[in-house]
Formats: sequence, structure tokens, C-alpha cells
Amino acid sequence: MSTKTPISTREVAEMLGVAPRTVVRLVERNEIPGFKVGDVWRFYREDIQEYIDAQMRGRTPKKKEEE
Repeated sequence: MSTKTPISTREVAEMLGVAPRTVVRLVERNEIPGFKVGDVWRFYREDIQEYIDAQMRGRTPKKKEEE
């Protein structure tokens, strides 16, 4: 079981410098990793940072296997 703390769509939006709706679009298109708790999207900060790092290197990150 992971000990990571989930973050909100708003926090991801701040990390990426986009609107929260853009974050939802990205996760719905499987461009960023996330998961739903009820009707609310949640993310792990480390996963979003990996996405940012990969974008800066000019590629998308590989999806990880379930932990």
C-alpha cells in the first residue's frame, strides 16, 4: 500500500499553471495519472512531478504498473 498523500485537482492545476478544468481534461485523456474517489479526481504529487519532468525532456512518462 502506498504512503503517498493524494492532492486535489486545484493543486495539480497550480503545479502545471493551468485551470482545474484543463487538469480534468488531461486525466480523462490519460495524459496524466490520477484516480477518482467518488466524483472527485485525486493525484499523487510525485506522479505529476514526473509528468512535468518528462514534458520538459520532450516525452510523456511511461505508465507504472499497479503498486
